[in-house]
Amino acid sequence: MTSHRTGSDPALPAAVRTAPPRSLWGDARRTFFKNRMGVFGLVIAVLIVLIAIAAPWIAPYGYSEQDWSAIRQGPSAEHWMGTDAVGRDLFSRVLMGIRTAVLMGFVVSTATVLIGVLMGSLGPLLGGRIDALVVWIMDGLLNFPAFWLAAFVAVITKPAVATLAQPMYEATGWAIFENTLVFDYSVVFLCLSLVWWAPLGRLVRGQVLTLREQEFILAQRAIGASPWWITTRHLAPNVMGQVIVQVSTGIGTLMLAESALSFLGIGIQPPGASLGNLIYTGMTSWRAEPHLVLMPGLTLSVIILAFVFIGDALSDALNPRVRDR
Repeated sequence: MTSHRTGSDPALPAAVRTAPPRSLWGDARRTFFKNRMGVFGLVIAVLIVLIAIAAPWIAPYGYSEQDWSAIRQGPSAEHWMGTDAVGRDLFSRVLMGIRTAVLMGFVVSTATVLIGVLMGSLGPLLGGRIDALVVWIMDGLLNFPAFWLAAFVAVITKPAVATLAQPMYEATGWAIFENTLVFDYSVVFLCLSLVWWAPLGRLVRGQVLTLREQEFILAQRAIGASPWWITTRHLAPNVMGQVIVQVSTGIGTLMLAESALSFLGIGIQPPGASLGNLIYTGMTSWRAEPHLVLMPGLTLSVIILAFVFIGDALSDALNPRVRDR
């Protein structure tokens, strides 16, 4: 009788007997944690997220609280980053600006993943006119710079939303329709989500077009597997690595886009706190009070760099050609 050797067979070399089972995600995790810059970026990103969650409790003052006796003060023990032109504590506002950046980055990233994966998979799976329509929409979005397209949509959308707010408040009596900050956040969410999904959708579509002709997908079709089974069990896991890399790199870009919209006056506006509008308001007196620009600017730079490091490390970790060197 022929015996089948296993990893515990004493006749096998010790390295083979003791080698742990390997998987794509396990190898990727080990490769990621060998990348010092990636680990550094991950630590900073986790710290930033924790700060964003705890911002209301960490802030020594209310982010919109004004102290007319402490206008345009420099950094001190009482106000660590100084105060602005109306006596608001800059440190408290920077903390809330971090919260805005994290909220925008993760919420819009989630929306772009849902839209991008859905649209990128829908066309190749259904084909025909639906695929042509999806490609037409993606090409149209990709032919314009995403940021300027988002700014254009925001300029058009914001007055329309503001015009609808009053009738909705009169009809429902809900105070939320009188809160301008809610509309600021909603417009930025909407604009960035609508224009930022196209690159991810194109990436997913290309991956799905390639994978659906592979032998293991054809074998699943031959045995009668449903499209849902093929998509969830085979296509999605194989595409997810590229999606994770794209999203991790794009979070910092989305945070920068939100700050840029706020800087231009079409994003989050005072009394709301955004790193972009903090930089904008500080620009009027940056020669006399450079800390008003320096503090939020450095904070935004550190956040973006952290996610860039994470994205680069994930790109190497999920790329078999780089990982196996």
